[in-house]
Amino acid sequence: MAYFPIFIEIEKKKCLVIGGGKVALRKIETLLRYGAQVQVISREVCEEIRALLTPENIYEGELTAIPAEYFSGAVLVIAATGSREVNHQAAVCCHENGIPVNVADAPEECSFFFPAVVKKGDISIGINTGGKSPSVSSQVRRDIEEAVPDYYGDIAEQLGHLREYVKSHVEREADRRAILKQAAAAAFRQERTLSRSEINTMIRQVLNHGTVSGGPVGH
Repeated sequence: MAYFPIFIEIEKKKCLVIGGGKVALRKIETLLRYGAQVQVISREVCEEIRALLTPENIYEGELTAIPAEYFSGAVLVIAATGSREVNHQAAVCCHENGIPVNVADAPEECSFFFPAVVKKGDISIGINTGGKSPSVSSQVRRDIEEAVPDYYGDIAEQLGHLREYVKSHVEREADRRAILKQAAAAAFRQERTLSRSEINTMIRQVLNHGTVSGGPVGH
């Protein structure tokens, strides 16, 4: 099967995790890094999860039958219990209600895969093998982690601010593209973010008529 790589907004949105052990913990830690509102259902919950979530987001009880209302409003579900039966039950409920679900150790039941993630500021890189080999995903993640410098995230943030600035202050689209392209090339060449002076000089060179309206930009 072919799985399309996609990034979704989960900040302040409900993500349901069924399971309270070490596997669930790793998923929860990643979801929280992206601002998700994580809720957990499990027969038992490890202390590390308790330290991450407020009591109202933890439900402890038998999982022989998970009430349908627990799935309501979830943008995604992760089933990571030690019971294949419980995980299957969760997957069936999600499939019937159109909720994306990831089932630990059962790729055939997944409608999405939880990637190995490299995060550098606003840069997120997800690695997935279609459920075939988490070990390969982990190795690729480590390789990318070492290959991508931390300052890439800083550059991405600065260029994001610059993009918004030129959209509102530079009339011609061709000029906007040229400014952003030159700024990115200069930042990567110098392996750092650019100064305000450097950015404004670049803008003047592209526009060739002094400063643009609105004052200086950059950091």
